[in-house]
Amino acid sequence: MDGLSGVASVIAVVYIAAKVASLCYQYSVEVKAAKDDIESQLSTTRTLPDSLQRCFQELTELEAASQAKLGPSRRRKAMQRFDFRALKWPITSKEVEKTVQNLEKYGHAFSLALQVDQT
Repeated sequence: MDGLSGVASVIAVVYIAAKVASLCYQYSVEVKAAKDDIESQLSTTRTLPDSLQRCFQELTELEAASQAKLGPSRRRKAMQRFDFRALKWPITSKEVEKTVQNLEKYGHAFSLALQVDQT
C-alpha cells in the first residue's frame, strides 16, 4: 500500500502542476488582449466634458437669473413698506419645469454614458 499511495501522491502533484500551468497560460493570453483594451479610449465618456460644460453653464445662468429675479429691487422694497399684496412671484412654473427637465436630461446622459463605458 505504501507504493500505491506514493504513486497517487505523485499523480496528484503532476495534475495540480498541469492545472496551474494551464491557468498561467490562459492568464498570459488574456493579459496580451487586455493591453489593447487599456490603450483604447472610452468613446462615450469623451463627450462628457462638453455635456458637463453645458450643464455648468446652464446652472450658472440659472443662478444669475434667480438672483436677478428674486433679489429685492428698489421698487419691491418700497412696495413692501406699504402693501404686502404688491408682491408677485417672478418665476413662472413653465420656467421651472423647463429647467428641471434640462437638468434631468443631463443627469440621464451622464448616467447612460458611464454605464455604456463600464460594460
